[in-house]
Amino acid sequence: MTKTQQTIDQTIKPLGKYSEDIDWDVIYRTFHNPKDIAERIAFELIDHKAPVIFCGFPETAAYLATATDVQFVDSSPVVIKRTEQRYPAIQTVTEGDISNILNDTPTKNVVISCRLSAFWQSEKAFEELASAILAHPRDQVLVDFFDRDAVYEGMHIYYHAEAETADSDNDAEKGKVEEEEKEKEKENKQQSGDWDFKQFDENQSNNPSIQIANIDVSYFIDHDGDNINFSYETRRAFFTKMTILDWCTKVFPDYETTLSTALLENDPGFLVSLKHV
Repeated sequence: MTKTQQTIDQTIKPLGKYSEDIDWDVIYRTFHNPKDIAERIAFELIDHKAPVIFCGFPETAAYLATATDVQFVDSSPVVIKRTEQRYPAIQTVTEGDISNILNDTPTKNVVISCRLSAFWQSEKAFEELASAILAHPRDQVLVDFFDRDAVYEGMHIYYHAEAETADSDNDAEKGKVEEEEKEKEKENKQQSGDWDFKQFDENQSNNPSIQIANIDVSYFIDHDGDNINFSYETRRAFFTKMTILDWCTKVFPDYETTLSTALLENDPGFLVSLKHV
């Protein structure tokens, strides 16, 4: 079988774990623009040139690293290895749990992005996070969350790669662009993702209140002649805005808490910013 005929077609087990067979950088880049996310993060930070400890898409960290010192953190050894190989601009790459790393890291800007909070599915996880943030003085902390009010049982969220467009006043060039766009649109039909929300379970935690979504996830991407085709079942934590706002206000009284739109465009989420006052 040639390389162009190979297809990754599998169900990832155990639930929610990274698989060495899946190149997550390709998945992230197909449906979300890492550069746009980096620009949004820089916009949200009071001092976007100050050093930052970062969890999220590695390519986003690489864009941030062009303007400041970035310590990238991920718990997956596979992601860490690929990050070191692909993004040499990132100053520091650290394997481990972000809460554990924060306990020993006095960096004043903290960014925990791209849905990592969906894995915080117990009150203990939030207690550890709060303790880690408060372990050292911080200027600002950004965290994004899935929004419970934006989803419902039986809902499907479809992700599609968008074709790039070009503007032109020349009719002939416009025609060429339109033909190219049609071809890209045809190709992009192969670039798809589907999140199928099966049911929600109420977690016993009240600080904050957590609702767990049971989701069937599938992706199909044609990348450099390879069909990346896989699916898995997973559980992700969702929160109401008021739940997170109340928790932050109680736990971080020396910080101003503000909520804004999702960090990832068209995602069912919201961004929280903690600014020291």
